[in-house]
Amino acid sequence: MKNNSAIFLGSKPGSVIALSILLERSWDVKCVVTTPKYDYSWINGIDLEQYAISQGIEVFHDQKELKNESTVDFVISYMYRNLVIEPVRKLARRGAINFHAGPLPKFGGWAFYNVAILENVKKYGCTCHYMDSGFDTGPLFKVREFKINPSLETAVSLERKTQEEMIKLFHDFCIISETKDKLPVNNQEKSEFRYMDKEEFEKMKQIPDYADEETIDRYARAFWYPPYECAFIRKGEIKIEVVPKCVKNNLASLIHLNDLDSLKQISKELGYRKCNFDRK
Repeated sequence: MKNNSAIFLGSKPGSVIALSILLERSWDVKCVVTTPKYDYSWINGIDLEQYAISQGIEVFHDQKELKNESTVDFVISYMYRNLVIEPVRKLARRGAINFHAGPLPKFGGWAFYNVAILENVKKYGCTCHYMDSGFDTGPLFKVREFKINPSLETAVSLERKTQEEMIKLFHDFCIISETKDKLPVNNQEKSEFRYMDKEEFEKMKQIPDYADEETIDRYARAFWYPPYECAFIRKGEIKIEVVPKCVKNNLASLIHLNDLDSLKQISKELGYRKCNFDRK
């Protein structure tokens, strides 16, 4: 097994796991770059910066701070929120690699989960690709695909499945890069490439006027990602956010999960001892 070196850029829980995999595989991670301007306080658990510091790895908040860094085998971007600049990409001897939570070339940019649900695709995926001067435009290292049922997915559920598959893709990347000198390089089909920026993404959240019930629910599922703004219906200057039916039912189950137990406890405190039946 070849011990590679890397500079690692990332965000969100998946990046913590990816970094831990590199360290367990004895990679020499020179430094980590995070994006502190993004608020992920609603995500539970240790974040990338905290984990890197706990492992004795130097952390930067700005790519431009890497100007004095030496070259490494790979520059790895894992859900990093910014375009990796050319001086940083050039620090990679073997490749500057990005992990993207959608199957390229059709799902580049911001709205990958959302568009997949809106378009009722039956197959989704995640991508490992080489970085160039554009967003999500570089040659492909590998795409990992999996089947989904778009009529049941929300943006949250599809993200969770995709993040799980992307850890497997990251594992594949590690094995290939450690065992092969020549790495796979496949150009994206330019005619199929699609990219949506943040502005386009935000505009998509408005549910079309006179949409039927199925369409309204599909939009609601496609943009269900708390704490961010959901799909909405506009009434004049007012936005009315729409909660998907499946989410409402799930929330109801969670909210009322302990109702029986709490009432049983009160009855016991009052001296009744036969309320010891279990939930079926």
